[in-house]
Amino acid sequence: MLVAGKCPPESDALAAAADRGFEAVELYLERDHLESVDETVETVADGDVQVVSAHTPHVPLEEHEYLHRTDRLAAAFDAYVVFHSCYINHVDTPDLEALDLQSPYGYENKTGVSARHLRYMVLRPGHDLVLDVAHLFMAERDYLDELEGLLQTYGDQTELVHVCDSTPTQDGLAFGEGDIDLVATARLLDRQFEGTVVLEVMPDHQRAALEAFAEAQPDELSRMVAVGD
Repeated sequence: MLVAGKCPPESDALAAAADRGFEAVELYLERDHLESVDETVETVADGDVQVVSAHTPHVPLEEHEYLHRTDRLAAAFDAYVVFHSCYINHVDTPDLEALDLQSPYGYENKTGVSARHLRYMVLRPGHDLVLDVAHLFMAERDYLDELEGLLQTYGDQTELVHVCDSTPTQDGLAFGEGDIDLVATARLLDRQFEGTVVLEVMPDHQRAALEAFAEAQPDELSRMVAVGD
C-alpha cells in the first residue's frame, strides 16, 4: 500500500510535499492549471514527487474540455484520474462514460452518498470507485463495516482511497479533529487494500497525517508508507 500526499501542480507545492516525506502525490487541479497542459506537465516533471493520480477540477459536465485536459495531464505521468465534481452526480455516469478517457479512472463517492447507491450507480455497472472514507463516514453509521464490505466485494474496482478526518457534517479535517477512528481505519486498509491511499488533509497538516497513519501500524511502516529521503 502506497501512502500519498495531495497538492496542486505548482513548483512550491510539489517541493513542500517532498519535504513532508511524500514520494507520491495526487494533483489537485483547478481550471487555471489546465489552461496550458504542456506547461503544467513541465512543472510537475521538474518536481521531486511521483504523480499517482489527478483530481478533476470542480466543473459542470458542460465544461468537459477540462475533464479531457485532466486526462491528458494524467496520461503524461501514467496516473489515475479521479472523477469528482460538486456539479456532477453519480446519475451522470453514462454521460461521463461517453467522454472516452484514455487514462484509467474512477468515480469518487460524493459526500453523504450511501454504499447502496454506490453499488447500484458505480460498482455493479462495472465502473471503478475512488473510495473516500470521510464521505462514506458522513453517509453511513457503520462506515467501517461498509468500507470493509466494499473492499472485500469490489476490491478489484477500487485502486485509490482518500483518507482524512471528519465529523458527520464536515470533512477535510486534520487527523484527530473529527470523529473517524483513524487506527481502526488504517488497520482495515492494511488488511484489505493494496492500492494507493491519499491523505486528503490541508498542506500544513500532511506531515502529521503521514506520521499518524504510519503509527497506526508501526510494524508495517516500511510497507505502508513511501517516505522520502
